[in-house]
Parts: sequence; structure tokens; C-alpha cells
Amino acid sequence: MLYNPNWEVTHKVLESIYKQVDTVFIVDNSPNAQEVDFSVYKNIVYHFIGGNKGIAAAQNIGINYFKQNKYAFIIFFDQDSIPPIDLVEHLYKKYKFLYEKRIKVGGIAPRPYNRREKKIYKGTIKKGKEVFPNITEVTEIISSASFIPIQNFEIVGNMEEDLFIDAVDFEWCWRATHRANFRFFICEDIFLSHQLGEKDLSIGVKKIAIHSPFRQYYRYRNFFKLLIRNYVPLYWKISNLIKYTFKYFYLPLCISPRKEYFYKINKGIYDGLLK
Repeated sequence: MLYNPNWEVTHKVLESIYKQVDTVFIVDNSPNAQEVDFSVYKNIVYHFIGGNKGIAAAQNIGINYFKQNKYAFIIFFDQDSIPPIDLVEHLYKKYKFLYEKRIKVGGIAPRPYNRREKKIYKGTIKKGKEVFPNITEVTEIISSASFIPIQNFEIVGNMEEDLFIDAVDFEWCWRATHRANFRFFICEDIFLSHQLGEKDLSIGVKKIAIHSPFRQYYRYRNFFKLLIRNYVPLYWKISNLIKYTFKYFYLPLCISPRKEYFYKINKGIYDGLLK
């Protein structure tokens, strides 16, 4: 998925992934098409949407492409998530291991780590449970580098496009568990270089990811949209209620552009509750 990419980073992503898969299907959400010669990669298909339709819509275009062409698996990548060169093989082996134990695998992913801080991302409240050596069962996985059997989308449905960007991946995982008892896993012995937010901010001993006002709109809007759904985990509702209450005051008071943060957050709350 592309949106105004930094080509120095995106090039590293493509160089790593194109040798690991049969086809790379690029969906571009940018305002303008990329002036890049993708023909140097023999297995890349480039699809320009014509404007930002959201990550869910972009993912659904990719999902439908792989459905129509009878692929068995799909693996998603953000434009700035740099995978190791053996990622796909590693995830497939772990998937096969779980499948042979008759486990309904919704999806499997590497452990993401913050390349700015050189630390792994791990939930502070819901850390998951190690069910096999180096395999942790979790309630959800992030989209980037998630390895999912295509048939799962036939059972659960595609991504929810109305969410646009934030919580799209988590909502699909929760829906998959709710509808079909799918389970989700993280491989602890392979890592994904990833980055949440535009920057990290230190508050005491804790660091929090700071997103743009544009993203904050969707984060608040989608939180309230998902709050009333019975399949969304209670821990997520409570932890995000605390986090967003703090950020409601902190961002407009302390982070520039303050007025834009105030406007976008309140618009997100209004739209999430009333639209």
C-alpha cells in the first residue's frame, strides 16, 4: 500500500519482498501516480487508485485481485515496513506447523519492532500467550506483514472500508474470531522493522506515538464507532478510552498545530457518535 512514499525506504521494502513472493500487487493511494519504472521487477503489478480512498479500500482491491487469480495466501505490507529476506518462508512454515495441529489460523505475523527506538512493540495490557515455542497467540495482528490464507476473506468478508485507515486490521481480526473462531499468532523469532506514528514522544518513562491531526480524526472517530460493537475486546475499549482521554487534552495544549488537533479530535468524536 502506497501513499506519498519515501522511495528510499519503499525501495528497500520492494527489494526485500519481491523475491519472496509470486506477485507483488502495489495499490497506490497517493494523489498522483508514481513516476517509477516498475518493469525492472518482473512480478510487480502497479494499480493507481486516483486519490486517497483509505487503506481498507486499497487492501480490498489487493484481496480481490488475489482471489480472482486463485492465490492461496496474501501478505500485506506498508510502504515503510522493511521485512527480512526470509520472512515469507518463515511465516509459511509457522502457519503450516499450526495448520497441521488443526488450528484455525486467521493470520500470522512477525514481531514488529520500533526502528527509531530499537525496541519491540508489545502490548502493555494484552501481551498474548505463548502457545508453542516462539509462537504467541494474540487477539489481533497489525496489517503490515500479516500472512493470511485468501480463503479466510471468503468466510469473514473483506476489510471494512468505512473505517478508512485506523483499526482496520484489528477490526478484521476481531470479526474473524467472532464469526469463525479464527485465531491469530505472532512469531517471536522473526522481526519486522516498523514505525507507528510520525514521531515518538517521551512522557516520563513512557513513549507514545504521535500521529498527525488527520490521523487523530480517524482514531477518535473509529474508537467511538467500534465502542458499541460486542465483538470488540473490552481491554481495547478501556485502554483506548484512557489513552484518548489523555490525548484529548494533551495534544491541543502541547503539540503543534494545536488548533488543528482540537478541531480534528472533536470532529472525530462528533462523527463517531452521530454519523
